[in-house]
Amino acid sequence: MQMIRAINVLTLASLLILTGCFGLVDEEVAPPAEGQTPTTNAVLNHPPAVDVFEYVHDGMYEFWSYDTTSNVSTVIGANVSLYHAVVDVDGDALVLGWDLDLDGTIDHNVTANSGFSVLFVPSSQWHAYPLSSNTGLLTNQMTSLAFIAIDSAGNANSQFVHVNSPPFSPAHTGTHALYQFGAEDANGDTTAGTEDNLVRVTMSQGGDLNWASISVKISVNNGAPVTCDNPGATGGACGLVEFGATSDQVWSVGDGVTVVESGQDLCSAGETCEVKVTITDTRVGKTLSESTSFAE
Repeated sequence: MQMIRAINVLTLASLLILTGCFGLVDEEVAPPAEGQTPTTNAVLNHPPAVDVFEYVHDGMYEFWSYDTTSNVSTVIGANVSLYHAVVDVDGDALVLGWDLDLDGTIDHNVTANSGFSVLFVPSSQWHAYPLSSNTGLLTNQMTSLAFIAIDSAGNANSQFVHVNSPPFSPAHTGTHALYQFGAEDANGDTTAGTEDNLVRVTMSQGGDLNWASISVKISVNNGAPVTCDNPGATGGACGLVEFGATSDQVWSVGDGVTVVESGQDLCSAGETCEVKVTITDTRVGKTLSESTSFAE
């Protein structure tokens, strides 16, 4: 009996020792079984967080088109003021911008993680909604835009902003267009130099126009049109010197520009020159005004 007990004790001790040895095998050394993959801890990369809203205090600005054939003015769209804010907690580089037609691609890029954008939305992208399902009467209209943020790891996020607007102004007939500008002779006489003041042009009616979308051309004595440099730009044969409210980036009612020569004698000494000024909204390709004055 003592012998059997001793054998059992030795057997149990051997099993414990063998079990402990197997437990000491490093799982990383032992190859994974067929069909298994080793477990790894992947680093989580977060998508950027996005927030947007409409800056309603800036109001809505309608843009009009004037058809000289039918003598009718119609709204072609409106500017909206929007704000965005984006943060990426991983600190990745970001590609940011507004998707204006909801096709999933950025139409208007921005570079700052937060800030304001003034965007033109054509009238075709505004949707009037009924006052009630019974009457079918149309009241306010709405458009939706999306802000898209994509980080360098390929993670993306987007946020909608829904803009509500009163109905656009109805089309009207008459030669009275929405924008009106007046031209007059500028101060100073014409000389043989290349820095003469030619004419002054002032906006008397209309909404704010961003300088980034304005092109001003002049034709002197029915000559070939010349494009003038906008305020702050250089390189053309004529330039625009802004007067009025000059601290913003828009041409507003009451503001104006003086058309000046810039390195070229467009109107000679003692000559009376007829200067035709054409103002165009380059974003929509529409002529806003044509006015004529004399530089003396």
